[in-house]
Amino acid sequence: MAIVRTLRADETDAVADLTARVFSGPGEYDGMFALMRSAYENCPFIPPELCWVAEVGGRIVAKWQLLDFQMRIAGKSIRMGGIQAVAAEPDENHKGYAKEVALAALPQIRELDFDLVIGFAQRGAFYRRLGAVVVAADYQVELDSSGVPPLRDDPFRAWNEADDLDAIIAMYNQGNAHTTGPLIRDAELWPWLVRRPTEIYLCDAGYFGVKFFPERLEIREVVGQGPDFHDAAVRKIAAIAREAGIRRIGGGVAPDHPFVAMARPYGLEIRSTYTRKSGCMGLALAPVRLIGRLRETLDTRLASSRFSDIQLDLGLHAPGQSDRFVLNPGGQSGRKLDLHLPDGALLQLAMGHLSVASLLVAHPNACGEPATPEVIDLLDTVFPAGHPFMWHTDRY
Repeated sequence: MAIVRTLRADETDAVADLTARVFSGPGEYDGMFALMRSAYENCPFIPPELCWVAEVGGRIVAKWQLLDFQMRIAGKSIRMGGIQAVAAEPDENHKGYAKEVALAALPQIRELDFDLVIGFAQRGAFYRRLGAVVVAADYQVELDSSGVPPLRDDPFRAWNEADDLDAIIAMYNQGNAHTTGPLIRDAELWPWLVRRPTEIYLCDAGYFGVKFFPERLEIREVVGQGPDFHDAAVRKIAAIAREAGIRRIGGGVAPDHPFVAMARPYGLEIRSTYTRKSGCMGLALAPVRLIGRLRETLDTRLASSRFSDIQLDLGLHAPGQSDRFVLNPGGQSGRKLDLHLPDGALLQLAMGHLSVASLLVAHPNACGEPATPEVIDLLDTVFPAGHPFMWHTDRY
């Protein structure tokens, strides 16, 4: 039987070694071990007290580390635990230690005021067994640089990190202020974003970051204001690719991003993949509490819609938790609705990953009344389906 506990400060090297041995490829161990060791010493987003380990016979046989982030959900700043993958000693695999660690940690994480944890998994079976659900699709765009017109008046310049970092962070946080998925950045976080773009170009209206790969230029993020900026960004990215002799431009960009709208006339291809068992996955720890934190946004959605005269008394019920919220209290006509949904479904609703209609089909008795078009339209207004998305730079 394993003892599950939080990591002690003097054990960080042991966990860094375990992580590097399990996840590094050929020739990568030294770099990964050094990165993990440095992170435990210097990074405020990977505290040892958010690492749980399984100990057997005085030996750490498994670990699960969470990262302490702030992310946007419906424009609101929400504390989120970023999942750093479970690692177990190879000779102790398949003994259930990883699951023991996670099941012991999750109630403690909830008590620390985390409403959710999110990770990226190529094979999400382990997290699905814990109750995780997919909360964001995978979006990829492709563009042939040869088909994009040149940029006549180039407003961009290459950034200088020492001088421009604060401006880049401010642009990023402002540009993503009303979205779901991006992390909220500050100067402390930037050095620890291991997927940062290698080249950044900025102007007064915004910036973009890219990274070169053999025969491919990858877009890591685009943030800016106005159609002129986004059209200029498309043309500048294509020009950079052409100068390097590269035709293929790609990257993760959500389909509702204004960059996509400006790139479409130049032959953009968009691929949206909605998986059930992998990708961006979330574990809902307190989904009713999470939705309560979004109340101001939900009020605004209702008050600015065709249902602006309705004061909605909304009851949310999940296993072990329940609450009621009065939305749009200035509405003259009262309406009462209740939703009984599993934790994961409520998280998908909060993040806008799945539509109300699809969730009501999967859970036909969720409303306790017929899901009429009027009911669905009203709930769609409060919980619109969208494109939750985390830029590649933010991923961990």
